[in-house]
Amino acid sequence: MKEILKWMSFLVMMVSILFNTIDASFIKRAPEAKSAEELAEIQNIFDDYEIADEITVVKLGELSHEQRHTIIFLQGLVAREKPSIFIDYGSAPHRYALSEMEKAGYTISRTDANGKPWRFESLIEKFSSYIKDSGYILYKTTEDHGQLNTATNLATIYGYLPVTPALEATAVSLGLTKKLDISEDEIDLNYLKDFYKEHKDSFRNDSLVHLYYYVTGMRDFAIQQNIFVLYIEDSDYEGRLFRDEVMRELTPSSIIFGWCQYEIKFTQSASRYGHTVIPSDHSYNLSILSCYDATDEEFNSSLPENVQLDPTKHYVAIVYSDGDNAQWIQNGFSEYHTWQSYNEDEPVSWTFCPLLTELSEADIKRTLDIAGDTNFITGPSGGGYSRITHMSSEELSAFSDYTAAVMKESGLSTMTLLDTIEDYTNENLFFCRMEKRLSYFSRYDNIEGGILQLDPNDYAGGKGRVMFSDDKPFVCVGFSLWYPSGNAEDVTADWLKEQAEIINSKSADINSINGYTVINVHPWTVGPDDLRIFINSLGENIEVIGVNELLAAVRDNIPHETAIPD
Repeated sequence: MKEILKWMSFLVMMVSILFNTIDASFIKRAPEAKSAEELAEIQNIFDDYEIADEITVVKLGELSHEQRHTIIFLQGLVAREKPSIFIDYGSAPHRYALSEMEKAGYTISRTDANGKPWRFESLIEKFSSYIKDSGYILYKTTEDHGQLNTATNLATIYGYLPVTPALEATAVSLGLTKKLDISEDEIDLNYLKDFYKEHKDSFRNDSLVHLYYYVTGMRDFAIQQNIFVLYIEDSDYEGRLFRDEVMRELTPSSIIFGWCQYEIKFTQSASRYGHTVIPSDHSYNLSILSCYDATDEEFNSSLPENVQLDPTKHYVAIVYSDGDNAQWIQNGFSEYHTWQSYNEDEPVSWTFCPLLTELSEADIKRTLDIAGDTNFITGPSGGGYSRITHMSSEELSAFSDYTAAVMKESGLSTMTLLDTIEDYTNENLFFCRMEKRLSYFSRYDNIEGGILQLDPNDYAGGKGRVMFSDDKPFVCVGFSLWYPSGNAEDVTADWLKEQAEIINSKSADINSINGYTVINVHPWTVGPDDLRIFINSLGENIEVIGVNELLAAVRDNIPHETAIPD
């Protein structure tokens, strides 16, 4: 019987994927844009809680690996009532957030009543009232996806505190009693399927956390917000069918937190159901940071009017990618802060995850504190990492509504779209399909245009093509500063200068797309020091401007029709 059910599930999944693929090929006309009131309702996704007056700060070094997981579980349980626990990982963003909270009037408690740093036992004692019925869940190990994620999900459902056998005696000595025991369970795919079927109604249906065992981010937020936690290896075909089933049952434009094994397969799978991925496997303390109102300031990223151009110059916009990566921003955003410290005259533009308006305003404030007139645009693809060519009309409508909502909330008005030209022998068909999809975004007044990062060719597959939708410019990356080996240590000054010479050969023509190039910078191979060499190697015929200035210049100076550079 199980074998028959497995094949029936497989058949249903294949029919669903086939239907979705066909539907994605025939996009309907974009519906009428939502009102500002409707967008505000779409944007406010997660529950908000009042933070405790006293914030208990525990240093990471005071906890063993297994204790750390239990305290993160506790952090999530407490945050369902009164966010109070902050784990200090020692990073600059965490120091900044704590400093801002202290300035805002919160009491920062770093030691217990005996003047000692908060430790495992003293934290359990202080927050024991938040543990339902003083109960604990015994799970086997922190080194297994199924055990750790199932323990997380059970904590969400029942409110008990998960511990491993190594911590059980301590838990008992602190007055906790065993309520559930999964330590002897073999948590295979069939177990996960049965668990999901039995408990899925206990979780919200607009988000999912996809998280492997060897990271500690997101679990506190998942418990606080009632989000189901799962991890499936992308190499596990049958497991992917189950994961697809979970995604299919979420409402369109749901948010998939965490990360994966194979980026393209994972994001294509999420996009096939209209969802978006927020890379956030190392996003910490969201159960408290998401409730902290750090700033009322927004990104001021509207396209300027009347950009002054020199007809003898070729204009380029340099865009550092990976600002879609929430955990990257929340753990330093080091390239950005390093570049800003150089005080260079040539502007560099940055992608940024707009959902941080809801997840962590402290990281927005830290970014804007030193922004000056820096240009910011969304990471791909607007609201989050999605591939819109895999979406049906209904899914694209929901995702574009969500994108418009989070962009409006953040003040970002220019978006990035990432996708793949899968058949270069028929690329005109791809761009025809893409133009139809762009109208779903351009129908919103607060979305003024964007750039397209298209594979293959390291985001430069679009070859600098420009498309207009509702008279708004969408310009493909024309050049990618991305070292072929993928290893940052292989980058040399000679290679950077060779790349600069390619740009120096570009012609000047402010009245056609030939006069403009969007340059993508790959952050994993090209660091700020490398970028300095590249920029300093550009000729006098090249002018670097912000990406919003370049889009405004394209809007104002070239015919509003699809065009490809010569």
